[in-house]
Amino acid sequence: MTEKHSQAENMLVKLTNLDQLLTLAGEVIITYTNLDLTYKHLQQLYDKKTPVSRETVDGAKDLASTSAIISSNLHHLVQAIRTVDLTDLSFRTRRLVRDIARKTGKRVRFEFEGESTTVDKTIVEKLYDPISHQLRNAIDHGIEDTLGRQRAGKPEEGVVSIRASNSENETFIEIEDDGKGVDIQALRQKAITLGIIKHEDPFTDDDALEIMCMPGISTTASVSEVSGRGVGMDVVREQITGMGGILTFHSTPGKGSLFTFRVPLISAVNILDALVVRSGNFFFAFPINSVVTTISVERKDLHTSMQKGEMIQYLGHLLPLYSLNEVIDRGPLADTGGLVQVLVVEHKGFTIALKISEFFSPQKLVIIPFNGALTVNGLSGTTILGGRKLGFIIDVPSLIDRATGKRGVRGLRKTSESAKKDLSAVSSVAPAAASQVPGGGAPPASTVAESLALDDTGVIRPGDAAAATQEFIVEIEKLLPSLNEALFALESDPNHIEHINKAFRMYHTIKGNFIMIGFSKGGATIHSVESVLDRVRGGKMPMSAEVMDILMDGVAYIEEVVRISKAGQWTDQPSTAILEASAKILPEEKPQFRRETDVTAEAVQLSHEAWFRANKYKKEMTPSYMAYIEFDAGKQPAFLVACLIYKRFTEIGDVLGTVPPLEDIEKGYMYGKLKVLFASPVEPGLLEESLVRILTRHYGAQAVKFSRFE
Repeated sequence: MTEKHSQAENMLVKLTNLDQLLTLAGEVIITYTNLDLTYKHLQQLYDKKTPVSRETVDGAKDLASTSAIISSNLHHLVQAIRTVDLTDLSFRTRRLVRDIARKTGKRVRFEFEGESTTVDKTIVEKLYDPISHQLRNAIDHGIEDTLGRQRAGKPEEGVVSIRASNSENETFIEIEDDGKGVDIQALRQKAITLGIIKHEDPFTDDDALEIMCMPGISTTASVSEVSGRGVGMDVVREQITGMGGILTFHSTPGKGSLFTFRVPLISAVNILDALVVRSGNFFFAFPINSVVTTISVERKDLHTSMQKGEMIQYLGHLLPLYSLNEVIDRGPLADTGGLVQVLVVEHKGFTIALKISEFFSPQKLVIIPFNGALTVNGLSGTTILGGRKLGFIIDVPSLIDRATGKRGVRGLRKTSESAKKDLSAVSSVAPAAASQVPGGGAPPASTVAESLALDDTGVIRPGDAAAATQEFIVEIEKLLPSLNEALFALESDPNHIEHINKAFRMYHTIKGNFIMIGFSKGGATIHSVESVLDRVRGGKMPMSAEVMDILMDGVAYIEEVVRISKAGQWTDQPSTAILEASAKILPEEKPQFRRETDVTAEAVQLSHEAWFRANKYKKEMTPSYMAYIEFDAGKQPAFLVACLIYKRFTEIGDVLGTVPPLEDIEKGYMYGKLKVLFASPVEPGLLEESLVRILTRHYGAQAVKFSRFE
């Protein structure tokens, strides 16, 4: 199995979107059929040298119009399918802010606006790291301590906010705090010390951002647990630009700072609205959102400067004029006629004018990106234009950099990136909890019984079970939003029993999944969280700040398991911090000893709900069975093997009950014998044969007795 396939992504899709997709597919088929008939008609007219009728021309025009509508609708629909809202990101950042405030001892109110904003799923997953960097900086460096805020005449509680919104093609993420602001003068002094600027040179917010984004730069005198190592802002910008986005910054001394991320609304954009131009013998496509205007200038109206070359007058200012051909090293553009065709483009406050030969109408183009073996500064890919002509897609930011040859502080990015290679060992700082979090998820037992195995160290060897691992991750991810929602609702209303029960059910389900697939240490971690919540649920302890911290840390632990699982890693490691925190507030549990259950003689005890299901199966003529298994667990704990066997039975039918009960099995009260009562519609002969073979081969079964249960 290839690495690409093993790391395949999964996401939920609305049924209405699939219905629309099916409808559009039908329209494509209809349009293709009509287009084929029109082509054949035109071919016949061509062969007979007959003039094309008006009816045929109108038909071809209608087909072109219909194709344009369908392609546009299809493009927008695929974009909609790829997008998700920011609800889960909101939960994660709320919990992060809460944790940072707790560690720094500062009072912080967190606000998140725009949870309903939709963003490409892959973009959402990449946004968390740069946002978390900014939140740490905002709280640790920006927000003053209580005494400092009192002296500044501010409320004791600092405010950190995230605002999310969409434009037509971009998502804006604004992270703002009302702290003391960035020390611009300190950054200026660092730039002077490094010889980047002179004392008399101006120093703007953009210049300050360039300095901040150099590796190893920090204005903080001391290193804290949260931040201050000088390895944050360069990572933030690298991640944002890696998404095709832009990072901007503004700070007011004494009032706070605002960092803005502008990222593409859709990451996998392969269709572009572009203005096509010809420059000499080459065709180029400019993204329409980078085009300011197109103008024709009399050649006599061009201005010439000894230092800056040709310039044009535009909106009362002189703009540098460059030949597009010369910028991309295609030789000079021949001067023809008295008019010069000029295209004005802009990116991040930089505006330049480009001399070209001819304009064409804006159109939608399919992008063919350059592969890893080819990189052309100023170009991002190719496209096929009408008439099977080859065109080049312009990368406007790099084209402007190439044309202007940025210098001074503005040109530090390349220096910063080259220096970063020498600082790769410290280019990122993992969260403090990372060393306490297991390396990833594992596949459900139902699909990997023939490949899953455990060695003596407790490390799971997934074999060819990567696809099943993804299914497990999807299962957990489905539960996380509900768990987050319950916890934040519980924080607002600590005594709300429905929120407590909902969170308890989520933790219990996730713990069960961990145990079922052999993640015993991870299951023990979640079990400790569940035990704390269970005491609150039973009225044995109040919902205190310490309890809420454990619950929040528990969901962060689960999220980290899922995240690392996506990287294809898996090591069963507990969270020491969670276990220690839970142990401090849980009563010491004395060892319990139970006599060995007489599995052969003891009857399965059914709950009321299980009795209801059993009667339902009886009325529906669905057969029920009793399976008795004796097994040798070998080096593995007997309860773990029993859990895997239980999971196998749930995949072929509905398990009504077991001896010992599942609750006892999970606690370790298991001695190599198991009785399972279950209902299944599978043909009895095939069912028994398959179960005996699987249980013997994979679970060390030494005896299997299979009987019909009436």
